[in-house]
Amino acid sequence: MTATIGQTIKKLRRENGWTQEELAAKLNISAQAVSKWETDLCSPDISQIVPLTTLFGVSADVLFGIAPDAMEADIEETRRICDLPETTNEQALSLWEELYRRYPHSNRIRFEIARTHEFIASADEPREIFLEHFRNAAVYYEKILDDSTDHELRSKTIYFLHNVYNLLGDRENVLRIANMGGDWGTLKAEMLSQIKGYEEKTLWCQEVFRYYGEGAAWALIGMDFPDESAKIFAYETAVKILDLVYCDGNKAWISYVYAALYNGLSEMYARAETYDEMYAVLEKWYDVSLFEDNLPLGEYRYPGNPFLNQITYTHDCATSHGERECMLFHLENSVFDPIRNTERFTELLEKIKSMPGIEYP
Repeated sequence: MTATIGQTIKKLRRENGWTQEELAAKLNISAQAVSKWETDLCSPDISQIVPLTTLFGVSADVLFGIAPDAMEADIEETRRICDLPETTNEQALSLWEELYRRYPHSNRIRFEIARTHEFIASADEPREIFLEHFRNAAVYYEKILDDSTDHELRSKTIYFLHNVYNLLGDRENVLRIANMGGDWGTLKAEMLSQIKGYEEKTLWCQEVFRYYGEGAAWALIGMDFPDESAKIFAYETAVKILDLVYCDGNKAWISYVYAALYNGLSEMYARAETYDEMYAVLEKWYDVSLFEDNLPLGEYRYPGNPFLNQITYTHDCATSHGERECMLFHLENSVFDPIRNTERFTELLEKIKSMPGIEYP
């Protein structure tokens, strides 16, 4: 029979030769709280898990009395059920949340819950409900970054959380998450030094240049400007710089950066009532979205980028017509109300709604 967390705490406390009062003092809580844990009247608050594992020198698995193999099996079984065509995103969320109650320390389950919140969010929902799903996703992603030392999981979490905060318009957190990757320039220089052959070095130098083009665009999105005209000029300049970097036309792996710039620029043009420029930008965004929504499962999202070539569309990170839905949600903004009922705007909406793309199960 698996021990309860209270029984495990009691056992570990005694093994360390501490009284309930001594353990309580180390945790800055009352001895009564420790007593309630050990008699299973209540469980420790989530904020106490890391201090407890640190004090006892054990993993969270040991603290919760969980057999890692059993947890892995439960995660895989839940994923299998969630991947069934008849399982809705809402049902999948309930399944992952139920599993999380059993394994509240699991960062992998937190990641699944966060991604499922993103999958559920639909442009057809009221704006506040749509945004609430992304706020919930951000909470779970942040817990992963606070708790996980798994490099691969942290990298995926940083990537998705950056997108979530960008969609929420949270500029402060967009920049904070973007900077969590550390000194990527130094890292890439170290990688370059290990590559033999001029042609290979040239390729990687180009990729470094492209990265900084992308970084400049993200920095721009988080900046404050003295007025709207300065902001428009800056966004237009960023697009031109990226166009020069991708003069060969291979914009596939950086399409999400273009989409972010087009998102902001189209709103600015609408406010300035320069509608021809606005429609031109929205058409470019449509082309970017067309690429995103037609990328088959299992294919590299960024085939030209050796630093991101492990990111693929899988059942875990694919969103059916995700970019189309982003465009439709964006165009609900009140800034477009003055032209909402015009023939040209209606035709654009219909074009976006009928955008061809791959349907994911």
